[in-house]
Amino acid sequence: MGAGSPPLLSISGLTVVLAGRPETRLLDSVQFELRKGEFFSLIGESGSGKSVLCSTIMGVASPELRYLGDIHIEGRPLADVDRGRRAMIYQQPILYLNPVRSIGFQLRETVQMIGGLSKKEALERAADLLGDVGINDPNETMRKYPNQMSGGMNQRVMIAMALAMKPKLLIADEPTSALDVTTQKQILDLLERLRPDMAILFVTHDLGVALQRSDRIGVLYAGQLVEIGRADLVARIPSHPYTRALFSAVPPLSGRTRRLHSPAGSLADPTQREAGCNFASRCFRTLDICRHTRPPLKGIPEQAVACHNLEA
Repeated sequence: MGAGSPPLLSISGLTVVLAGRPETRLLDSVQFELRKGEFFSLIGESGSGKSVLCSTIMGVASPELRYLGDIHIEGRPLADVDRGRRAMIYQQPILYLNPVRSIGFQLRETVQMIGGLSKKEALERAADLLGDVGINDPNETMRKYPNQMSGGMNQRVMIAMALAMKPKLLIADEPTSALDVTTQKQILDLLERLRPDMAILFVTHDLGVALQRSDRIGVLYAGQLVEIGRADLVARIPSHPYTRALFSAVPPLSGRTRRLHSPAGSLADPTQREAGCNFASRCFRTLDICRHTRPPLKGIPEQAVACHNLEA
């Protein structure tokens, strides 16, 4: 991953609102870049806007949502980019697999659509893809239907379908949440082998995976990117109070014993957010300015934070 290389994905001022209700912002001025070969993890509580961000980049967001700002892939506006340049591994595979078509039919159809292969060649490629994601008997699996397989097996099929696209940008929305630890490692190792040819945006609640696998981590809270930086810096010196709260809620990777804490309060309703920092009502070091002025994301390239009170 070259630091001076042009970004493969560039997002600037991305704001997503409910159509007809511009005051209801599900994403608010999100801005970051990904480069080829980069593994970028996005973390945050459920409801922070991670899936909204992913579906917006993919161009499959609900019609009730409208986005403002700029999304470029390989320097081109999102509307001008071929869908085959990006692929997504969805969190709930059973919602995206056709229940009346066999796994083999669905995967072969995907391969043929993007590869121009014969039916025989596409079936062989489909079997190879299933083998790549850790399915021991690909030919038997291709004869099955989604309802005949476990959630973990269906997730592997979804990953195989995404990889069939040979995307430049791979978005993975909790792709290993339904898998056992051994299979999870196989999938993460597979992504590690593939990432020199693509950029990976990896959404996860597993901070251990984020820290061990990522080049950089972005922390999303209530639709805002509150911290972004190199994974090692975010792990050693989490600067935003929300980031600190997230890491305080999980056991340390070193195995040392310490008291665990979870963030106080709960995520604010997007229709009830104030003009200031979205985290102000849950923060232990709130200043007056935090309640009426939104903090900008600023800092060195290796670590930027949106907070008015970094000295505390």
